[in-house]
Amino acid sequence: MALAAFLFHDDSCTQFLLRFVAPMPYLPDPITLPRRRFLTLAGGSCLTVLLSNCASQTSQKPAATAFDPRQATWDEILAAAKGSTVNWAMWGGSDSTNKFADQWVGEQLKGYGVTLNRVPLGDTVEAVNKVVGEVQAGQTKGSIDLIWINGENFRTLKQGNLLYGPFTDKLPAMQHYDLSNPAVLTDFGLPIDGYEAPYTGSYYVMAADSAKVTQQPQNFTELLDWAKANPGRFAYVAPPEFDGNRFLLTVLYGVGGGYEQYAGAEFNEELWNQNAPKVTAYLKELEPFLWREGQTYPPTQARLQELFANGEIWMMPVFISKVAEGLAGDMFPKTTRAFTLPQLSLNDPSFTAIPINASNPAGGMILANILASPEGQLQKFQPAVWGDPPLLDVQKLSPEMQQKFAQVEASYGLPLKELISNTVPVVNAEYTARLRKLWADEVA
Repeated sequence: MALAAFLFHDDSCTQFLLRFVAPMPYLPDPITLPRRRFLTLAGGSCLTVLLSNCASQTSQKPAATAFDPRQATWDEILAAAKGSTVNWAMWGGSDSTNKFADQWVGEQLKGYGVTLNRVPLGDTVEAVNKVVGEVQAGQTKGSIDLIWINGENFRTLKQGNLLYGPFTDKLPAMQHYDLSNPAVLTDFGLPIDGYEAPYTGSYYVMAADSAKVTQQPQNFTELLDWAKANPGRFAYVAPPEFDGNRFLLTVLYGVGGGYEQYAGAEFNEELWNQNAPKVTAYLKELEPFLWREGQTYPPTQARLQELFANGEIWMMPVFISKVAEGLAGDMFPKTTRAFTLPQLSLNDPSFTAIPINASNPAGGMILANILASPEGQLQKFQPAVWGDPPLLDVQKLSPEMQQKFAQVEASYGLPLKELISNTVPVVNAEYTARLRKLWADEVA
């Protein structure tokens, strides 16, 4: 059965998927879910059938060319990609990341004789659906060579046998990574197994204006008490927006017994049923004390940051790079401080992956290597460029490169090492999917 026919005409499967996949664009009623969003999450039994359908068609690897980079030396990979174009599908919602890609990354690729074609996405699931559709249609030369990806989108493609690889053992940049670091080896608890290359270190923390917030909360009980004492001065992004989802996960950790019990590759249904009501109760108690009394929520992280910048709110959950960028660009008050909720704030890295039907896997590997390289990690680390911290192990670099990273860290304006040490990983993507639905059904 063709994927489209199965997806849109098997009504029981459709209803199953609607229970677990967040509606987009950001509507509370799952019946309004656009069809292109159906493949957001791997984990349900119906989606497993869908992906196995794709997997059966990809059990014989696409033979786009007789040259297979997985079996080649790095020099042969470089030679094969020379003169080609590499199509990089990446979230396009940030001017700073787009500029980094178009200018610095594009220039690096030119040095290898490769041209960058950036494919902007509103959401990574668009690339996932593109790959699924192309493979189902038998296209062995697809339109995407590399995807900026993590979490449930990676799980969807990996479990569907829709990724090219393993390939990371070919990348020279991997010598600079700690291969015992879970942040490098797993993605939302799922082993990477060489199908993703490291890209960004990313940490979801808290930010406050220290001129107005004299006592930083250290847990969710203290956060609730602060919100009650300062009504309207705290807000978070409305799920299912990416940043809003992250806040929900920190709440699950905070009121549901801590991170450790949710760790591992498998979703724990019994644990979820036990702790989900605690999440609902907390969010409902917090809601009247949010910005605009919780009658409306900031729809994007950019809007949340505007509220913080103009003083409407005094505290917010935020990715650490946005704090560094806001300070470096004088968008945030100089009194802005980043802090963690210890062992609750998130270590949330992202990666790059090559689709199974990539037209130019050699070019994809070169691009992935540039992004993972010490030079690539250093460039995006600079607050004026992007501010995302490195994933690599700085101690594995030359003394000269170590000094350069130290100089950027000194200019970062935040106690980065201290903040990072208090974060914990993101767990199985099913928890996030359930949290999105819980928020839409019980809170929104």
